[in-house]
Amino acid sequence: MVHDLQAAASEYLGWLQLEANRSPNTVRAYESELGKLIAFLTTNGHTLVLSNLQHDDLRAYQRHLAGRLKSPASRARALVAIRSWLRWLAKEGIIERDLSNGITLPKLEQRLPKPIDPDELIRLLAALPTETLADKRDRALVQFLISTGCRISEALALDRTDFPRTGNRLVVTGKGSKQRSVYLTTDARSALEDYLAGREDASMALFINYDRSVADDRGRRLTSAGARYIVRQIRQKLGAWSFKSPHVARHTAATTLLEVTGGDVRLVQEVLGHANLNTLQGYTKIVDSRKLDAYRRYQEFLDGKKAGA
Repeated sequence: MVHDLQAAASEYLGWLQLEANRSPNTVRAYESELGKLIAFLTTNGHTLVLSNLQHDDLRAYQRHLAGRLKSPASRARALVAIRSWLRWLAKEGIIERDLSNGITLPKLEQRLPKPIDPDELIRLLAALPTETLADKRDRALVQFLISTGCRISEALALDRTDFPRTGNRLVVTGKGSKQRSVYLTTDARSALEDYLAGREDASMALFINYDRSVADDRGRRLTSAGARYIVRQIRQKLGAWSFKSPHVARHTAATTLLEVTGGDVRLVQEVLGHANLNTLQGYTKIVDSRKLDAYRRYQEFLDGKKAGA
């Protein structure tokens, strides 16, 4: 029987990793948040006996977070981890009461995703350099992200053997080890072929690091930090100021697909690998605002024709 908080946290993290198949990043994030809760309870004289844990202990930690973290989103991330843990403990019968209902999340301001401006996107893709092999890798990465809407972690986990010899369909592994099909545009496939044709290394990774300090081919897989650096360099060199991170390419793919499919949210849900349609509400609002703007300009055009008649 689990009696102390640390053991209960370890049990939960093991379940997340082995049974729930959550990503390593998620497991690390939850481990960090649970560790901070236990450290607070220890330092401030609260109980560390699981059966004695009360709502008052949890409320004290929420007040602590409110004073330490000014961002509501940061507080929400911390509390979501704790709430999920408490709900699992009750579900598994490790604690008698479900204390998760005592965790209240701060109200978050709904922020719309910020895709790359359509005109800027066209200029960006046309201006990507192809002089060196590193340039070709950068071009292939950007084209891949814009084409597929993949998360950067999904793109960087791909091997060369995942790239299809024919056709434009390939399989990526997303959150929870769930696989889905994504498709390459003609430009994305061409950019990847050009990049791979120049590769002479032995690394299996589709996207690799060209840092000279990395001597072993097996350790040359491009990291998320490396991808963010590439985007920053492209943004500054080409003046693509709305391309702030690799994730912006995902927003751009989602918004553009919604526009060209007439708002087919289920198709975009499948492409992006979202668990539910609610996640796409921000994208549909952007598309709606663009449509309204287009009709406003259309009316202005018609008004101009009336005036000239």
